[in-house]
Amino acid sequence: MGDEVLSKIPLFAGLSPDERADLGGFLKSNQFQSNAPVFWIGENGTEFYIIQDGSVTISAPDDTGKEVTLARLGPGHFFGEISLLDGGPRTATVRANTDTTLLCLSRDQFHKFLLKHPGAAIHMLTILGQRQRDTNEKLRGVRNSNDAIEENMTAWGRLSLKIASLSASQSFMFAHVILITGWIIANAIAGERAPDPWPYDTAAFILGVEALFLSLFLLVATNQEGDRERIRADLDYQVNLKAQFEVMQLHRKIDRLQSMLEEDRMTARDSAEASPSTVAEK
Repeated sequence: MGDEVLSKIPLFAGLSPDERADLGGFLKSNQFQSNAPVFWIGENGTEFYIIQDGSVTISAPDDTGKEVTLARLGPGHFFGEISLLDGGPRTATVRANTDTTLLCLSRDQFHKFLLKHPGAAIHMLTILGQRQRDTNEKLRGVRNSNDAIEENMTAWGRLSLKIASLSASQSFMFAHVILITGWIIANAIAGERAPDPWPYDTAAFILGVEALFLSLFLLVATNQEGDRERIRADLDYQVNLKAQFEVMQLHRKIDRLQSMLEEDRMTARDSAEASPSTVAEK
């Protein structure tokens, strides 16, 4: 089962079947009930997880303490890989959305695997570098602010926005100029039989009522614009938060992998230097 699962994960897909089989032998299955936390932000991390069944939500608090969802992951996805590299505190909180089965790999077991297969670290370093290069491209898939604004807009808000846009258009102004001029000319020609003689009280009343309603629609549209700006600002903040989270996480993983690779090379070199001395003594 280990090779089949690991072959679908980009971080391990480039390993040989034997390497994946050895690594899969270290995997252990853990069960989490719906809404149960897998780990909390700030906890010491020593384990890497692969989702076998179910789904999880990854979140982190913002500057005000509000929980911000960073990602939702399903079967085949993985998380916690940074703990395999530095064993530092968790950078986010992970909670099971449903009854979830996770395959777990501890940091100590991962180190044993790298000591046995040091060449595997080179492939993982390459994958992490590619993921960092693609970070900006992935962030372009963040939800479009116009879609979020459209979903939050009410029918009254849509109507007010359309009327406000119409009243500010050039065609609306020309139409009123033509109608008012025509009304004045028609009443002037009619003379004493004019339906609305000077000072055109009926026209003034109609225009006054129209101005009142247009003012109300403009106020509603202005208020809607404020809501739209708040939505845009919130989405921009989420993008910045996600970008910072992704970049810092990838930097830490790459730095740790480089350090581990250097340690493995030094260990291999020391072993090679010690071997001739041992043979000479014998």
